[in-house]
Amino acid sequence: MPTVKVSANTTPQTLFTTPKHVKGKLIAVIVDNQSTSKKTIRIQDVFTPDSTAGNPSPTTQTIDRVQLTVGAGLTATLDKLSLEGVEFLGTAQAIADATDTACVIIVVYRFE
Repeated sequence: MPTVKVSANTTPQTLFTTPKHVKGKLIAVIVDNQSTSKKTIRIQDVFTPDSTAGNPSPTTQTIDRVQLTVGAGLTATLDKLSLEGVEFLGTAQAIADATDTACVIIVVYRFE
């Protein structure tokens, strides 16, 4: 299973991009926060729906799929069971409430 690792950042960090006509699924999310303050991490799905007769020019959508707050010096893990039903249609990106290289986000994913 592909794995990606990024540091906490207030600028969205791309985790993966889901190919068209499949869904991205999270297998695990690990946030290792070794900083001196708690961090809130959001994993967002950014996608543009296909054009339709009713909406020929759809706009890009950004949806928070996962949000996790981790205390200072702690590690939090979400496993496959707790991520059941979380799907990505476009680009998965992580965004934090503060930039901090002492806070690492690890995501394991697959495509279906």
